[in-house]
Amino acid sequence: MELSGDGLQLVGFLVVTAMVLASLVAGAIGITVFLYMTDRKIVIIKKGSYFHEPGPESRKVPAEVQF
Repeated sequence: MELSGDGLQLVGFLVVTAMVLASLVAGAIGITVFLYMTDRKIVIIKKGSYFHEPGPESRKVPAEVQF
């Protein structure tokens, strides 16, 4: 009887592990689809970088709010 208990414990562990991995994959897919559908871009701007030019969206913000 103990052998079947160990087998059930192993099956339960594998099921829980598979469900956790599936939820992580689903979350990653969901975030990817959300970012794609909303057309959001993740931009890292370093201070003093000459690559960044203020776009039209930064002109709408008052000067005292901008960094």
